[in-house]
Amino acid sequence: MRGALFLIIALAAGPLWAQTNESLEFSGPSNAPIYVIDGDFHYNITTNGVSLALDWSGSMDSASGNFSGSGDFSASGNISGIPIDWDGTVSAAMNLKTAGTVLRVNGKLTVAGAGTIAGYPLDRLLMVFSFTNLDVDVSTGQMSGYVSLKGSVKASGKTSSISLPKTYLSLDLPDTNNDGNWDSSGEWTEDITANVDAKGKVSGTAEFSVLDEDGEPYDTISQKISGTVKKGTVSLAAVGNQRATSKVKVNLTYLQSNDQAVPGKSSVSAYGQSRKF
Repeated sequence: MRGALFLIIALAAGPLWAQTNESLEFSGPSNAPIYVIDGDFHYNITTNGVSLALDWSGSMDSASGNFSGSGDFSASGNISGIPIDWDGTVSAAMNLKTAGTVLRVNGKLTVAGAGTIAGYPLDRLLMVFSFTNLDVDVSTGQMSGYVSLKGSVKASGKTSSISLPKTYLSLDLPDTNNDGNWDSSGEWTEDITANVDAKGKVSGTAEFSVLDEDGEPYDTISQKISGTVKKGTVSLAAVGNQRATSKVKVNLTYLQSNDQAVPGKSSVSAYGQSRKF
């Protein structure tokens, strides 16, 4: 935390300080990271005699942790001994949540397209991949869990169901600069501009950002600030100032005497994750 001393100065200055905006820049602690899944996904999966290639791009909502995207797919091989050759489009709808200390992804990839089955052209192809409890390993930049497939194909006027059993797999998270590391760093910042009145009431604005591995923000969320300075303790609450960002929140509680956070009294909520520190 840098600049927290301004609140001590504010009380000493009294009403004069209330006419002046002061700044505080807070860097999120390492025990309260917020991660973002955003970017390009490239998956080549071989299972039960079928080779799948999925290439799509997605972005994440800063409040809910929902992420969606679109792209392309291809599939070739044999299903129950029947040769296939398919391609089409991908649409993704997934969600990232915290489960205790674990980051977990659930969701679906829907693919629709055309191609051939047993040499016959398809009239319709629809498949849904369901991802269940993919745990994110932030050290390796992978998410691992189970995927299953259900769908149908229509050829020569006949519709057939297709499925693949639940299979365990590991998938790489986005690595835009191809350095072997997941783009998301877990780091976040809170830049505050605030006033303290003569009674110790704090008001103002803030900007919340989650950073990638290069220190660049995925997004910057404007917030409103409220809080108090009371009996040597500073309590601040920052909340997204739009309906869509109202669940992006930072609560800070720290001591005036040494600018140290009171353990367990501060928190951050963003991108579907909540952390206390």
